[in-house]
Amino acid sequence: MRASRFLLCLTPLLALAQSLPPKEAALLKSIRANTLKAHVSFLASDLLEGRDTPSRGLDIAGEYIAAQFRRVGLEPAGDNATYFQIAPYLKITQPLDNFRIRVELPDGGKAWESTGAKVMPIVYSATNLANLEVVKVALTDEAAKLPAPETVKGKAVILVTSQRVPGLMAKRDELLAMQPAVVITGGFVSQQPRLRPASTKGAGIPIVVTSDSDFTKFAADLPAGPTAAKLTLQTAAPVEEQISLRNVVAKLPGSDPALSKQVVLLTAHYDHVGIAPRGDGDRINNGANDDASGVATVLTLAEAFASRSERPRRTLVFMTYFGEEKGLFGSRHYAEHPLFPLKDTAANLNFEHMGRTDDAEGPKPGKITASGFDYTTIGEVLTQAGKDTDVEAWKHEKNSDAFFGRSDNQALADAGVPALTLAVTWIFPDYHRPTDHWDKIDYTNMERVVRTCALTAERIADTEAPPHWITTNPKVEKYAKAAQALATKTQ
Repeated sequence: MRASRFLLCLTPLLALAQSLPPKEAALLKSIRANTLKAHVSFLASDLLEGRDTPSRGLDIAGEYIAAQFRRVGLEPAGDNATYFQIAPYLKITQPLDNFRIRVELPDGGKAWESTGAKVMPIVYSATNLANLEVVKVALTDEAAKLPAPETVKGKAVILVTSQRVPGLMAKRDELLAMQPAVVITGGFVSQQPRLRPASTKGAGIPIVVTSDSDFTKFAADLPAGPTAAKLTLQTAAPVEEQISLRNVVAKLPGSDPALSKQVVLLTAHYDHVGIAPRGDGDRINNGANDDASGVATVLTLAEAFASRSERPRRTLVFMTYFGEEKGLFGSRHYAEHPLFPLKDTAANLNFEHMGRTDDAEGPKPGKITASGFDYTTIGEVLTQAGKDTDVEAWKHEKNSDAFFGRSDNQALADAGVPALTLAVTWIFPDYHRPTDHWDKIDYTNMERVVRTCALTAERIADTEAPPHWITTNPKVEKYAKAAQALATKTQ
């Protein structure tokens, strides 16, 4: 019986070895389900307490990742010849004493007010605004456009959004660049301390996020554009504490004298959302699939490439980010302070949700998908690698585009680097819940899809021409322009 099971498992490996060049077959054979399981089970253990940013658990995870890079012999690529890129941040606590926000229509009309309940003020200094004109901006579908800058400058903006709108964060940033006096919007509220890059100290547009359903109703009744409403806002100054956060990064130098100057980034975020502040029973958000599975993918790929005698032509950079769950903080820090020139960065393969097959829309064994699937030629390489490893690479008609701005690929894409995020599932039953445990992952399937990712990375690293943006797709216009600007840089 045991011999039969062994032969059954061995048969696909033998077929793989016969259908691929020897160096590709050797790379894929070294990727094992138990290796992936070992990494995920540690990173998603209760010991790490959900890897919040910042936290002791996140620090332990970072040290573990660095130790794995060290174990397989990768070169440190962080600051001061270490495996860590240090990012200075501010930990912000916002007092709610004497907080007040009120938006009201004239002549005793409807009003919405809060003195601190169900709100999250994001301010940079004490704020006292009164009798501001209010403009409603609705970004609830893909066709929605921002108003002219003069419509919102110096005024209060009520921003109504939908997470299904592609590039929503970029549109919000564009709105903030129009210099409104304050932005009020609905969304998830946490009155826990938050984070801010130290470089932004003392600057920025005040934002008030609220989960109050009364605000949602009030905003829904307002017309889009200028309204008759007026706003009053009063907040105390935030309390700031300086901290240091860390990306973990290592490299495997390429073998080609010319192409080795270019890098392929293989990335994932190693943070999660920590311990839920309320609730009974288990409150640790272990984050096994999101995103210990992505980190395990990076670590397993690092070992597979490092243990093989023949190196790819381009340099491979393996990196795990802090703070993705807080707003892509780690990847945005890297894009602003790259350790390797962005103009020499051939591609970024980012990994999320690599372990679960029980997608909310139905099981997805033997499949892999990507955000921005047809934004770059990476999707074409992935599709062929999938055919060669018996894994179907596919594009979700809505989620592949909608999720492009929700993971760390976005920061590199904004800089012009061809980038996407690879995943097996978009939304799974335990998403952002304490029940996202390591023993719910399908490690046999994960081994299959990580082999597909390894082959994709190998071919991108070895092919003479790097990936590029597919400019016939209108959704990539700004990324293609950023890539053109990168190409003109001398350093």
